[in-house]
Formats: sequence, structure tokens, C-alpha cells
Amino acid sequence: METITIIRTKIIHQRKISFVGSFLIFFCLLNTVAAQNGISEKPFLPKKLLPITFKNQLAAVNREFIVAYNMRFDSSARDVRNYNIEQIRNFIYKEKDYEYVFRCPFWIAMDSARYVQLIPELIKAITDETFVGLTNAGDVTIWARVKTGELKQNSLNYQIDDDIFRVCGRANWILKRLSKNEFGNIRIDTPMKDLIEIQKKWVKWLNTLKVK
Repeated sequence: METITIIRTKIIHQRKISFVGSFLIFFCLLNTVAAQNGISEKPFLPKKLLPITFKNQLAAVNREFIVAYNMRFDSSARDVRNYNIEQIRNFIYKEKDYEYVFRCPFWIAMDSARYVQLIPELIKAITDETFVGLTNAGDVTIWARVKTGELKQNSLNYQIDDDIFRVCGRANWILKRLSKNEFGNIRIDTPMKDLIEIQKKWVKWLNTLKVK
């Protein structure tokens, strides 16, 4: 019986070591990914200390939301305010319907807890070339997609310079909406090396929002 107890103790000990080892490896991998993207783990500055240009743009997006939604007679404005972060992530990474993609910058700009969480995620997504597609986009012009026949040309449409058929284009477009910065457009055929350069510029900007 004593031998069996010793063996069981050794097995439990080995499992603990294995678990700790796996956790440390996972933690190191997370840090490596963050380091590769150049994204600092430092916290954001308090809202009152953020760059005035960023605060002004967030205020502008919030005013646009009022103009775009408060005149509607349906539940759209309330819906946008009440989304949770997982719904917004789903809109960015998986949703085809343009209306829901369009709502994402408004939701993010409404609260500091939202942009603190999602801006770094969007910057990481600049190199995500996943194709999602786009529907219900009759009032949008993306010239590259007009040329492929996926969208119709209309000079009165809202023009978007980034390819929001893909995750990388959506991330870039939303970041532009939140910051009013222009670090390059993500086209239908933008190569990975250019995506990485655009991402680096967003990382540099992000660091201006964080504690030194």
C-alpha cells in the first residue's frame, strides 16, 4: 500500500509540473505575439490626458451617431447602445451585412472601456486577410469591388477606401473612423508587407495613448 501511495504522489506531482510548464509556455507565447506586433502592455492614459485630436474625433463620431440614428423611428439607436463586445467582434470578423459593420465605430466611441479593449485588437487585425464578404451595401462604393462586379457604381454613395470585404480592411477603416488618422489604404490586393507597415504606424499611434 505504501508503494502505491508513493506512485500516486509522484503522478500527481508530475501532473502539477506539467500543468505549470504548459501555463508558462502559453504565457510566453502571448508575450511573444504582443512583442512581435510591438503593442505595449502599458495601460491607456486617463481620458482627460488623452491627445486632444483623439478626444475630438471620438466626440465627432458620437455626434454622427445622433444624426444617423436618433431620427429613426425603429430601435436602431437603442440596439447600437446595448450591444456587447462579443456582438461587435462578431460584426467585425464574421458579419456580412454592411449595416452592422457600419455600427461598430459608433459603439466603440461611446465608452472608454470599449476603445481601450478594441483598439489594440483592431491593430492586431490589420494583418488578418480573412475574406468575409459584404451584403446590403447598395449605398457604399469600394472601387476595387465595383471593378470586380461585387458592388455597383453610384457617385452619390458613401465611399470607403478600405476593402471592408476583408477583416484587415474593416480594422483599418474602423481605426480611421475612431482617430481620423490616415496611415494607408488597404485595397483588395494590398500585400502582407504593406499591411505590416500600416500596422506599425497604428502601433506607434497607439503608444501615444498609453502611459509612458
